[in-house]
This record gives sequence, C-alpha cells and structure tokens, in this order.
Amino acid sequence: MRKQERPKGLSSTLAYWFVFMMALGLGAMALLSWVSSTSLGWGVGLCVIVVTAFILAKWLSRRVLGPVWELQGVAGTLLKRWGFEPERRDDLGNLTNQLVQLTSMSKARIQELELECAKVGAVLDSMVEGVIALDRQGRVILMNPSARRILDLDEEPVAGQSLLEVIRNRGLSDLVEVCRTLKPNEQCSREVELQLPAHRILEVNAMPLPETKGIVIVFHDISEVRRLEQVRAEFVANVSHELRTPLTAIKGYLETLLDDTPVEPATHRRFLEIAHTQADRLSRLISDLSRLSDIETGKVVLHFRAVGLREFVQDLFAIFENEAGKRGIILNNEVPDTISVWADRDRLSQIFVNLIDNALKYTPEGGRVSFQACERRHGVAGLQIIDTGQGIPPSDISRITERFYRVDKARSRDQGGSGLGLAIVKHLVQLHGGSLRIESVMGKGTTVDIELPVKAFHPLSIKSCETV
Repeated sequence: MRKQERPKGLSSTLAYWFVFMMALGLGAMALLSWVSSTSLGWGVGLCVIVVTAFILAKWLSRRVLGPVWELQGVAGTLLKRWGFEPERRDDLGNLTNQLVQLTSMSKARIQELELECAKVGAVLDSMVEGVIALDRQGRVILMNPSARRILDLDEEPVAGQSLLEVIRNRGLSDLVEVCRTLKPNEQCSREVELQLPAHRILEVNAMPLPETKGIVIVFHDISEVRRLEQVRAEFVANVSHELRTPLTAIKGYLETLLDDTPVEPATHRRFLEIAHTQADRLSRLISDLSRLSDIETGKVVLHFRAVGLREFVQDLFAIFENEAGKRGIILNNEVPDTISVWADRDRLSQIFVNLIDNALKYTPEGGRVSFQACERRHGVAGLQIIDTGQGIPPSDISRITERFYRVDKARSRDQGGSGLGLAIVKHLVQLHGGSLRIESVMGKGTTVDIELPVKAFHPLSIKSCETV
C-alpha cells in the first residue's frame, strides 16, 4: 500500500507547537527536580528536555493527526476519481471541504441512480413482452407486469423462488438449462406451450448474463398469431374446396354431354340445368368473396341517413312472404314506429336479408320469425331477429361468423349457401359502428342481437348524406 503523504497546513503546525509546548512544560518541571538532585548543569538538562520534547511532540502529533491525514487522503482520492480537484487548505479545512463535497456528490449520484432505476422500471412496466431475470442459482430476481399478465400470475411476490416453482412448465425449465451452456451474447429461442390456467403459445428468448452468471428471459404471447395462421390455412383450404365442388360438377356434366354416347333430350336439359346451377353457385361465391374483401379493406363507401326500422322491416318481409307462406312460417314485425337508426339503407338491407334468409332456412314448417327493437341507452338502438328454428350448438357460437364456417355443412351447401353470409353481416355491422351478438338454444331457436347508432356516426371512411 502506498504511503500516505502528510498534508501541510495550519492545523498540523498548531498541533506541533501545542504538543511541543506541553512537552517543554513537563520537561521544565522534571528539569527542576532533576537538577536539584544531580550535579549536571542547567545547559545539559535544557538540551535533554528540548530534544525529548521535540521527539515526544513528533510522536504525539502523528498519533493525533494520523487518522485525519488518512481520511483526508481517501476523500481526496475519491473526489479525483469523480473528476473533482480538492481545494488546498489546512488539514481540518481540507477534510471538512472534502467531506462536504463527498456528501454532495453522493446525493447527486444517488439521485442519478434513482432516476435510472425509475427509467428502467418504466420501460419494463410498459413493455408488451414479458421479462424475467434469474440469478445464478435460477431464482427469480425480477418479473415485469406483462410477464405476470401473460402467465396469469397474481400479485404475490415471486422473488427468491425458483422458475419451476413460479411456472410449472418443463419446456421453459429445459430452455433455461440450455441457456446456461451458451457463451456470452448468444441466445436460444423456443416456442413453449402453456396448458394451465389457459392454453397459450409463447415465443421465448433466453440469454446468459456474463457478469452476474444469471439469465434474462424475454417472451411474448403468439397464441393469437398462431390462431390467425390456422384460420388462414383453413380459409385457403375452404376456398379451394368450395371452388372445386361446383367446378367438378360442371366439368363432369359437360364431359358427359360432350361424349359420343347419345343422350335423351330430357337428360340433356337436366344436365345443363345442373351445370347452370353450379355456375350460379360459383358466381355467388366469387361475388361474396369480392364483397367481403371490399368491406375488410375499406373500399366500401356508406351513404348514411336516418332509416325508420318498422317500415324498413316491413319492406323486407315483402321479399320473403311467398317463401315463408309456402312453409307456413309466420313473419312478425314487432318494431315500434318511433325507432330509427343512422345507417346506409342498402347495406342495412343486405344485413337483414341475409339474417332473414338464414332464419327461414333453419326454421321448420309452422315456425315463427320475429323482429323486435327498442332504444337501450342514449344514442343506441337494439334490434333482435328471433326464430324458432333448430338452434346452434354452444361450441359453434363463437365461430359462426368466420368465413366458410358452417354448423351443418351438407345442408348449407344443398341450400346454396356460400358460408360467407354471416362474415359479411358482422363486418357491415361493425362498419356502421354497431355490434353483433348471437344467442341460441338447441331445439328452441336463435336470437341475433344487433346494436346500431340512432344518431349521426361519421367514421373517416364513409360518406354522409342528408336525412330523408
């Protein structure tokens, strides 16, 4: 250890003189006693006293001021390390000044650290991704709110617990063990499935921390992404199937007609009618796909106006009176005269024609299809289409508005449905600023509940017209 230099200053000088004078006083007293008892002269005795006093003063001053000099040296070294040059004063003045500077610098550094901690905490709290930090023993030392949300953890403290205690998932634990074997700045990634308390798919990235020998884990929930990928794959498969079915029928009947084998005129006409029906089905499918694409991409322009619901529903019933009469289905218009909605009349007609058509298809003979409406809260009207049909299984309710989703696939195709009707209805209702909800009881019927605004609604992508 480097020897600490003794600082020069008024304090050390005063200490020397104080100790020296004390030693002289004590020496003078001893000299009087000693000279009186010996034959030596006063000169020799005085020299002895002075030398002894000087040595004693030197020793005592070092004993008294040594700790002060050492503390002053340490404080000066710290200040120089932080970029400050300590002022040169006397011993005690230097020490006092340096201690004041150290106190100020310590407060400033503490405030800087608190600010940095607050920034890091704010970043972690605002992250969508979950973050977990582990120490070298694999115990949790940090977990941000997103990690708790994704993992469905409550607010109980998890610090100090092992990862397996917090998240009982073997795949995640195995990823941590693999991460321990990695070199610094390397990372490993894996998709991990969680079954409880809810099924989730996580994309997890783990990286070792070389300084602390710990591990930081970053993950985000990709369950919705994987679900959409599955929906897209199903959509492509459904489109391929829906297009292939009518094309196969058309091709088969036309090949039969082109064959050299003679065909009776009645059979010939029946084959052509079947091919024409399948061509119409194919045309409807392509038209519905194009319409749905236009709605989803915002190409549809809505012309809004106030639409009186009772008169509007009555006009729609006129379209279906013959079909309903043939099957003995009663159409009830229970909408009050006072209720109107702010909507595009043509698109609103498209919504309810589709819903009435579905209600008639799945309601047995002698059943009933009713329309009811009421103003539920300020600015919103509710409209219900209630049928006494066969109902929809509870497991299918959440998917009934997906593209090409059918509860009874064979029956839907036989009746000419494309499987896109309710998907178009859902998007048109949302484009109007409304909401769609479907409730059903097997064997008793289905209720389609639609909420629409009764006052002007002006999204950016629509065109408003005068009230008529």
